[in-house]
Amino acid sequence: MSNQGNVKEVFPGGNTYKGFHSFYDYIISKNEANRIYCIKGGPGVGKSSFMKAIAAEFINLGYDVELHHCSSDNNSLDGVVIKDAKVALLDGTAPHVVDPKNPGAVDEIINFGEFWNEEGFKLERDTILSLNEEIKDLFNSSYHYLMGAKEIQDDVENALEKTIDKVKYNNLVLNLKEELTDNIKISGKEGKERHLFDSALTPDGIVDYIETIISDKFKCYLFEGNYSKGISDILSLLAKEWLLKGYNVELYHQPLNPEIIQTVIVEELCIALTVNNKMINKAEKVIDISDLMIADKLQAITELINKDLKMKEMLLDEAFERINKAKKKHDEMEKSYIPQMEFSAINELRSKIIDRIKKYME
Repeated sequence: MSNQGNVKEVFPGGNTYKGFHSFYDYIISKNEANRIYCIKGGPGVGKSSFMKAIAAEFINLGYDVELHHCSSDNNSLDGVVIKDAKVALLDGTAPHVVDPKNPGAVDEIINFGEFWNEEGFKLERDTILSLNEEIKDLFNSSYHYLMGAKEIQDDVENALEKTIDKVKYNNLVLNLKEELTDNIKISGKEGKERHLFDSALTPDGIVDYIETIISDKFKCYLFEGNYSKGISDILSLLAKEWLLKGYNVELYHQPLNPEIIQTVIVEELCIALTVNNKMINKAEKVIDISDLMIADKLQAITELINKDLKMKEMLLDEAFERINKAKKKHDEMEKSYIPQMEFSAINELRSKIIDRIKKYME
């Protein structure tokens, strides 16, 4: 294979109003996986670099790869999926602890603790404990701000819901259903759903890699407007229709409130629905939910809505600031681990794992 493989970039977990929310179980199906490597070890021991190097190897060989980014440091990886091999590598440490469910048969632990100098940690013990506590406190504090932002978002949703023309809304749903699902043939197989995040609340603010999820091959529908609950309900309904007809569906959740769906992908049908405005130039159809609102009712609450949205942004900005401080503390803690590591041994292990994964391609 000479051409580079396609790269899809997502988030398997996120910092939400509920705290850290994980969709790790959807990274790869336990029933379909040939191998799942759970990597254990502290910060700075090379887990993300290990996964990046393995991913790059297979991308350069022409295989499609998924990169699952860390929401607390979007430049790091929490996981890699090599699709053709049906192999995944996962960071199995907190806050997304992963332990083997089918040890030996499917799952395998890679323990980076085997490659560190245990004696060297004696001098770093107090520093590590102290930094861990500071990081925990900063994340908990940021989650309080995210809870506040979610409450404001709910206030906006409740106000906008009262302005919706229900007849127009129902007609939109029926028209989309007729256009996108009613004439689709029943596949004859069981449809499976997969849940992930297409964006995340990170130290750098809201980050997404939507262009790697919705490529040019997709027929894309873009939904606009602040009534995210109403949009989510439409996306969920259409997703259920495709699932009933036996198509696999990927549902991507809002990072602030994971109960809200903001992107739906049906790979087999090359259909994508999203609220991400980056898709404006790729969208076959743009649906502005504001067009379904009764004008005078909307006008009456516009000033209050704008105040709410401004307050929500302020709360999110403060949450980002605290998540950023937590990342800096995490970077400090890495300095306690890096000198203790024998990275040459990790590089040797990486070559062995690559060779083992290649055997699943044969």
